[in-house]
Amino acid sequence: MEEKYQNFLSTDFVVFDIETSGLDPLKDEILEIAGLKLHGEEIIGRFEALVQPTRSIPPEAEKIHGLNEFFLLVNGRKSQEVLNDFFAFIGEAIVVGHNIKEFDWLFINGQAKKLSLPLPQNKLIDTLELSRKLLPLPFYNLTNVAKFFGLEHKNAHRAMADVEVNTKVFIGLMKKLFGVNPVK
Repeated sequence: MEEKYQNFLSTDFVVFDIETSGLDPLKDEILEIAGLKLHGEEIIGRFEALVQPTRSIPPEAEKIHGLNEFFLLVNGRKSQEVLNDFFAFIGEAIVVGHNIKEFDWLFINGQAKKLSLPLPQNKLIDTLELSRKLLPLPFYNLTNVAKFFGLEHKNAHRAMADVEVNTKVFIGLMKKLFGVNPVK
């Protein structure tokens, strides 16, 4: 397992998260994208962007993440510009996230299609799937998985706060997977 862990340490990953205006990647919009680029366990880059909405944000979505239209229109950028920058940021890295296969990556692909951008072909690692395979927990939301590793998850549902916690979770899961400094 030590050799596989050494391979992990020499690989580039981007742990990312998004906040959206709803749950449907076909009709709802990405409002925020954040990511940390890792070389193994070392953070080598940071990406944060707010996106200007093209439609009103439902009050129930705003309650979850606190992002409102006025704030995003003033502080955000156009979706195409943000996605182009994000794709440049991730490059060829393996993309990591919590429930990205069933949520975040669907939004990224859906938005790319709407904007006629080339679809990213990056490999994906879903920390939700990994957690289910490696950890004996009753629930696998990010806050609960973070607690398993002794981490506090403050500011849940803001992209960078979720990314920072999930980066530590990802590293913990990799160590557990490879039997290096196993936790619990």
